Amino acid sequence: MPHIKRMIFMIVVFAVSVFATTGSAAGKDKYKIVVNKSTNCVTVYKLGGAEPEPYKAMVCSVGADDATPSGSYTTSEKNRWHPLFGNVYGQYVTTIDGDILFHSVYYTTADPATLHADEFNKLGTAASMGCVRLSVADSKWIYDNCEYGTRVDIVDEWDDPFPKPVAIKLGPFAKYPQWDPTDPDEKNPWHAESVKITIKEPVKKIKSGADIELYSFLREGVKAYDIAGNEIHFDINADSLSTTVKGEYTVKYSATDACGNHLEASAVLKVE
Repeated sequence: MPHIKRMIFMIVVFAVSVFATTGSAAGKDKYKIVVNKSTNCVTVYKLGGAEPEPYKAMVCSVGADDATPSGSYTTSEKNRWHPLFGNVYGQYVTTIDGDILFHSVYYTTADPATLHADEFNKLGTAASMGCVRLSVADSKWIYDNCEYGTRVDIVDEWDDPFPKPVAIKLGPFAKYPQWDPTDPDEKNPWHAESVKITIKEPVKKIKSGADIELYSFLREGVKAYDIAGNEIHFDINADSLSTTVKGEYTVKYSATDACGNHLEASAVLKVE
């Protein structure tokens, strides 16, 4: 009887071991990460098909003065917070090789309310001491989704499969410059902020048949701002408008900031 119990125990241990090994292997083969030093852009490729498929782009900061080494690596250690050179800290840290890490822009302490805003505003340029800096949202995505052993290629290429995302700037109008706006932390005060669209004239009037460039006219007096107070692009939907048929028409405006926050607003065009 003891012999049978021992055999059963060994079978269970073996089964768990095989499951853990295959699960880890499957995880590391789900994605490949390419860091392009020339563009300061990270591309995540989805694996499993005939060819790696570009899946996600992230704006980053690689090392200044070519401090980030080119080559192929595999990820290893992960840390929720990790001390960095210069007595500062990073969030959602994934080791690429040795001291070369994926991590958030750095903080004075291991506290998400102590972000260095000036360094955050360098995302998209070469600014680190060799690590690959990311927004909190992007460093967390790698931390959560890319298992130990995920391949990382660090390259110098002219372009990327996706356009490099634009990072939001923490400028003079930013209310909370010591917080990363992309941080999902429930205490992040940026979560209460929204995109704004200001419309100087809620009702615009024109004469029927007026010789005007309609979209330029509809843009006059309209501005959009991201959650940090930076002016951003906005779109206009006026496809159903006619400048020759009298009546009132709804003009729709929409804007989306670099964090994905979206807002729509409307005005009225009177054709008299």
